[in-house]
Amino acid sequence: MRFQIGLPSTMENKENTRPFVIREGDDSDQSDGPICYRDEDADRAAKIARKESLSIKLALRPDRQELINRNILQLQSDNEKQESKEAIGARLIRRLSMRPTAEELVERNILKTQSPAEEKKQKEEKKRYLLRKLSFRPTVDELKEKKIIRFNDYIEVTQAHDYDRRADKPWTRLTPKDKAAIRKELNEFKSSEMAVHEGSRHLTRFHRP
Repeated sequence: MRFQIGLPSTMENKENTRPFVIREGDDSDQSDGPICYRDEDADRAAKIARKESLSIKLALRPDRQELINRNILQLQSDNEKQESKEAIGARLIRRLSMRPTAEELVERNILKTQSPAEEKKQKEEKKRYLLRKLSFRPTVDELKEKKIIRFNDYIEVTQAHDYDRRADKPWTRLTPKDKAAIRKELNEFKSSEMAVHEGSRHLTRFHRP
């Protein structure tokens, strides 16, 4: 009695079959993601670019004299700095003492004491006042009757030779020294010779030297 056992067809051609390789530590989660490789050429190029940019910045940096001129690099000692600050403070105090007072600024129409609405209202009142005054002015005939104005019946026209009609401007030829002397003389006159009421003495304006 014979028994026949059928073998699978995969065992017939062993040479053509593909070997099955079992890898250790095979994980489906890790095999799904991309494998990253480090590019050494890219890193080297980035380092070279950084070095070049640094060398460019160092070449463009200001020199020592420029830093001194821009007051970044200090060469003065603490005592010299303190003396310089005191001199600047004294000059500022002298300048501030010469500035005009609030009353002078108001008189020169620089400092405003009224709001825009109040200024507009005041202008309208002045305009109405002037229009009312102009409406009462006399006519030309009335002025003729009062002999305030007079017109000739005939006009005489003569020939005039050409000449320079521009007026002389001697103030344009003044030197700074002349101007300073004039200001000094005016200040001395106002302070010693000009009669001013005691209540209005603070309103006297002196010229800056």
